[in-house]
This record gives sequence, C-alpha cells and structure tokens, in this order.
Amino acid sequence: MSRVRLHLLAARGLAALGSAAAGLALAQGASTCYVRAPSDAASASAASLPTPDHVGIRRKSDKLFELDISVAGPAQASCSVAGIAKLQGEPGAEVLGLVVRPDPTRKSGRTGTLCQVFVRLSPAGVELATTPSACQAQSLCEGKVELNGQRFEHATRMPPGSKGPCFEKRAP
Repeated sequence: MSRVRLHLLAARGLAALGSAAAGLALAQGASTCYVRAPSDAASASAASLPTPDHVGIRRKSDKLFELDISVAGPAQASCSVAGIAKLQGEPGAEVLGLVVRPDPTRKSGRTGTLCQVFVRLSPAGVELATTPSACQAQSLCEGKVELNGQRFEHATRMPPGSKGPCFEKRAP
C-alpha cells in the first residue's frame, strides 16, 4: 500500500474518531456554553453593544437537552430560541433537534410542517441548522436573523463553571 494511501486512510480514521468523540461529548456532557462576539459588534457603539452570540446546551436526561441560543443580526436585530431538544441520529452523527412552536398571536405563517432548529457538535465546533422553508413560513426571528449555518468554534467554549450569557434569566 502506498504511503499516500496510508496517510489518507489515517486522516479519514482520525476524522471519524474526532466526529465520534464530539458526538460522545454531546451525549455525556452536562452543560456547556459557546460564546462569540456578534458579527456586527465592530460597527456598534460602546453604549449599544449587543449581547454576545451564544449557544448553551444543558443535559436534562439521556435523550433530552435544554438549549439556549441567541444570535444577533444586522441593524440590532436578534434571535433567541430556547427549549428542550431531543438527541437524534446514529452515534458519531448525533444532532439535537428543537421544534420551534409558532407564535399563537400570529395569524399568518401557519404551515403543516413546524420549524426545527438543529445543533450539531462537530470536531470543529457547534453548527446550527434549520428547516429553512418551514422556519421561513413560520417567520422565525421575524426573518431578520438567519440561524441556519451559524457556527461556533471550539475555542469559543467557556470553561466549566464560568459565568456567561447562556441560561441567564432575561426580561421578555
């Protein structure tokens, strides 16, 4: 077997191992918080600095996790989603799936499919995904902030026990 082929196989094995370790960490971790500066923080004045973007994951049981997600968008728009998510998928490819219930006060945006937000822990960090058409029809975040494709690198993970924005009580 050639040396290049061996390196390729080793790299694939390490990638799979990294993905499995990330999935295992998601299943075994008790609580974690990823925090990053909002993308428009550079243009904000010191008096109007937005709350940092964050993804909080807190274990409730073997298959249930509490999520706290907040992402800022352009023009001081923000999107916060919180609730109980279910662990789904095969080992090494797990995701947390959170169904976002429609706002009962809104008359429009009702479809047969509910908006879902997915959190996936990967070797690179945490990635957010949504069901785009259902979330758009439901007007998730009033259409001002896109959660789909948001990423938080592992370097943004706060040390265990440190104070951060995840799971803070917020005024409605």
